Amino acid sequence: MAVGIYSIALVYLVIVGFASVIPQVFWPKRDASFDLECADGLRLLQHEVDELRLAYLARNATDETALEKSLESWDLRLNELATRCNEDHVHLLNQYRHRVELGLQRYIREDAPLADRVSEALGSRSDTQAPQTLEPIR
Repeated sequence: MAVGIYSIALVYLVIVGFASVIPQVFWPKRDASFDLECADGLRLLQHEVDELRLAYLARNATDETALEKSLESWDLRLNELATRCNEDHVHLLNQYRHRVELGLQRYIREDAPLADRVSEALGSRSDTQAPQTLEPIR
């Protein structure tokens, strides 16, 4: 009896697993409204990843949910471009996006709390003006 229940549960999990994974692999979701030409679209997506990275660093942000949401929209648009752009360019941009995401996750986990502690220890204030020109260290 227990073997029968186990077998049914195992078959169910295999069927559900294949039913959910196969469409994601072979027919990923896309944003069909993203209709830029290939080169312009890829440049725009690269710019968005760069802006996202800089925004997290500038604000010392620690919210990973906003990062995931931004990148989810980005992925849908890249999937749309992948249907009509050079595969190597799409792969390269996707690799860059994932490296930026991993770097930001590490920053959120390790560096942002350290930056907060440094700011607290040094008594940094947001109204402090940074020097206009940086002098080289000698």
